[in-house]
Amino acid sequence: MTIAADPGQAAAYDLVVCDVPCSGSGAWRRQPEARWRLMPARLAELAGMQGAILARAATLVRPGGAVAYMTCSLLVSENDAIADAAPGGLAPGLRWRSLPGDGTDGFFLRLFRRDG
Repeated sequence: MTIAADPGQAAAYDLVVCDVPCSGSGAWRRQPEARWRLMPARLAELAGMQGAILARAATLVRPGGAVAYMTCSLLVSENDAIADAAPGGLAPGLRWRSLPGDGTDGFFLRLFRRDG
């Protein structure tokens, strides 16, 4: 495995994992006050970052490779909406969502395969 100092200068990767910044809504059971601090402007800012990260990841994965997009959020605007707007060339695959319960947090994962 090769890790490049500048990933943009390296050969395309087999897998790019995007654990993006998010609202953390999947962990609100542990931090219930956090739901009152999330404002629409912050949610829009996060969505912009999430989309940009996913778009950048698409340029780093080789044809036939995979991109994993994940959050610890339960909000559609941070999960399905971002994944559904994935850049061209990424074919959607597995979608997995975990809801909070029994001491666990909520989580979202979407896998993509890069067309090649």
